[in-house]
Amino acid sequence: MTGQTPGQAAPGHAQGPRRRRDMERVRRTPAAAVLAVLVVVLYAPLLFMVLSSVNSNPDSTTWQGFTFSWYRAAFDDQALRDAVVVSVQVALGAATLAVVTGTAAAIAARHSRVMQRLNLALATARVGTPEIILATGLGALLPTIGVGFGRVPMLVAHTAYLSAYVTLIVGARAAGSATVIEESALDLGATPWRVIRDVILPDLLPAIASAGLLALAFSFDDVALSLALRGADDTTVPLYIFSAVQRRVTPSIHAIGAMIIVIGIVVFAGASLVNRAITGQVAGGGTAARQERP
Repeated sequence: MTGQTPGQAAPGHAQGPRRRRDMERVRRTPAAAVLAVLVVVLYAPLLFMVLSSVNSNPDSTTWQGFTFSWYRAAFDDQALRDAVVVSVQVALGAATLAVVTGTAAAIAARHSRVMQRLNLALATARVGTPEIILATGLGALLPTIGVGFGRVPMLVAHTAYLSAYVTLIVGARAAGSATVIEESALDLGATPWRVIRDVILPDLLPAIASAGLLALAFSFDDVALSLALRGADDTTVPLYIFSAVQRRVTPSIHAIGAMIIVIGIVVFAGASLVNRAITGQVAGGGTAARQERP
């Protein structure tokens, strides 16, 4: 006999919830500390760059007042404006071609395990290969086969590299999608091209939008491929910044970086909203189709 009255919980049972809370606290403390360090390491430089871009002190050592003069200096730089044009042209072209080729590869492998494995192997090999190795190889190969450097080789290289990401993202969506509506459309007499246009592509649209945004960002930020394959007048924004910081980090560089940060946040936020809208439309269409089915 323990002397415990009926209905009274044992001491061990009473302490159980508190011990579990203590264990959770012990588990969460290291994770919270690591997360705090990561946040500081990742975002403190970005915050410093944004603040330095509006600091009237050119050395950014102390705060001397608010100014937009560094942004005006950046906009007045003709070399920077030319670099923006090159970056936008290459990024938009490479993202578009990567989405087209990667999506086509994903659709072609939709019903074939062998093609899915082949796509996965080829895409993983491209993603796993260090970009500097690919850039060095292309930089050595092109003169050998008589192809000069310039914007077109940059575009082709960006497309070949980024299509791997598109293939992986869109291919994962295609492999996990149900084929009931597609098969029903074929049974009702729809042509294969119409099935692709009206059934498969709308189903893959959220993945295509995400992959296209990722390809656009990667192409705009690329340094290795652009540095190895650029022509004399094909300096991109990352190459402009890379060249400038080797001499001295000026407030104009901070202004350029701050603008890229703001544009990136706006683009990703807009893409997230578009992706949610597309996903909702696709889900709503699928639900309506199932409800109309006898």
